[in-house]
Amino acid sequence: MRESKAADVLSGAKTVFLRLGFEGASVDAIAEEAKVSKATLYVHSPSKDTLFLSVVQAECDRLSAEISRPLSVGNEPRAALEELSRRMIRLVLDDDYIRLLRTCIGAVSVLPEAGEIYMEAGPRRATRIVGQVLQGLHEAGSLKVLDTQSAAGQFIHLSVSGIIMPRLLAVDQPIDASEQSKKAVDAFLEIYSASNT
Repeated sequence: MRESKAADVLSGAKTVFLRLGFEGASVDAIAEEAKVSKATLYVHSPSKDTLFLSVVQAECDRLSAEISRPLSVGNEPRAALEELSRRMIRLVLDDDYIRLLRTCIGAVSVLPEAGEIYMEAGPRRATRIVGQVLQGLHEAGSLKVLDTQSAAGQFIHLSVSGIIMPRLLAVDQPIDASEQSKKAVDAFLEIYSASNT
């Protein structure tokens, strides 16, 4: 029962924070959304700040689970990289991801820890995950990548460049994830393909 209440609190908090932002959200609104009393809410989280940080961590965990699944295509570099790139693009197209990023940006002036948690559980973790894939392709002889973390950052940027800012600013534009991932991988392989050496 206790775990169920904790999940209700976290779910209610996520809904309210992503709808109203950190500063616009109130403990009363979260308790109402979660269908728990304020006393129950405080049992699970001592403050709005800690509740928000828990939501950021949980959402980053949920979103990173998608990109950390094993690839379905093995060590063929183009297919593996395109699959990974499409996952990155789908992440940026996820409405909750964009709401979370906007909410974190709005919160950091009063709760700087939110930015650090987001960076560590989101972009830094994604870079490590992509770096592991690149390391595997390097060891298989498919790529020549000496600095996997730097290359991973470049790969992520190539994948979501031109998508993330319009999404953040609610500028509607057509996005073809397959075409975007193909262009990203083309550019990446121009630099890192083992056949270039």
